[in-house]
Amino acid sequence: MKVIVCSDNFFFAKGITALLNEAGHDTWDFFYQPERKVSEKEDEEFVIIIDTNERKPLRHLFASLGKKPLKVFFITDDLLEPQEIRRPFQGVIPRKITAAELLSNLAKSAAGVRPLEFLLTVQQRKVLQYLIRGVTPGVIARVMNISVKTVSAHKRKVMMNFGLKKMNARSLNCMADFIYKSLLVSEHINRQKHPHYLNRPVY
Repeated sequence: MKVIVCSDNFFFAKGITALLNEAGHDTWDFFYQPERKVSEKEDEEFVIIIDTNERKPLRHLFASLGKKPLKVFFITDDLLEPQEIRRPFQGVIPRKITAAELLSNLAKSAAGVRPLEFLLTVQQRKVLQYLIRGVTPGVIARVMNISVKTVSAHKRKVMMNFGLKKMNARSLNCMADFIYKSLLVSEHINRQKHPHYLNRPVY
């Protein structure tokens, strides 16, 4: 397995890289080994472990991978706390995980982050974007020309899909970051499916 670790936490990056190399996986620390180049084989699968909120390096990484098949995982220590979450959502691995559990997660064929369109409908994404900006449900209902009850239903569905018990400022901030990273995954899949696909800026 070829693994790219994209983390701005030096000690975490070195630790997980050493662990995966010891387990026999060819692991590249993207932030701290910038001189290494990705092979040009289009069909070579990579596992990407993302532990950073820095957007520019992430866009550079995904651009350098062309149309290669990817399994992408996000590391988090913000949302996955017993008192706040019922279940982890797709492709997210808690930072406090055993080596055996980490390797097991990476090895699963169907594991990894799914494109955002598989997690949320267009309406749910719109509601969530407004909530992230601090817009109240009443205003969202007027702007989207739907009832407040429908806004609340979309909000409940988003919370269920993300495994959240409550939606506060911290969880909204984490979801905004998750959405950005998930859109990078969606872009990558579109590049694979559509040869003439043009990237749009992701904000």
